[in-house]
Amino acid sequence: MLLVEDEPFVAMVAQQLLEDDGFAVTHAATGSQALSCVGQDATALDAAIVDLGLPDMRGEDLVRQLRALRDDLPVVIASGYGLAEMSATFQGMARMGFVSKPYDGRALYRALSDAGAI
Repeated sequence: MLLVEDEPFVAMVAQQLLEDDGFAVTHAATGSQALSCVGQDATALDAAIVDLGLPDMRGEDLVRQLRALRDDLPVVIASGYGLAEMSATFQGMARMGFVSKPYDGRALYRALSDAGAI
């Protein structure tokens, strides 16, 4: 699972939640790092959890680039924005889940389920 989150504490908590449930997690703090981790092969990813507010690129742009590599990649958008705003940004895209920050494990897993990742 690819976790793209620039806030260290949020990344640490999310990674721990996922690893405690048996997921292998790769953390990237920027969009560029995420793309480097994925390379040209996104088939190994179970899903991507992407923060919208990344320091080097917009989360929307990263999602589009990841989907260009693998169009069926389950993606969860994590953001402090409201659910309606997030949904509107990604309207028409399949296999998407949304979680508002701050979130707990239950909310994260619901979003992963909505995206078809679990």
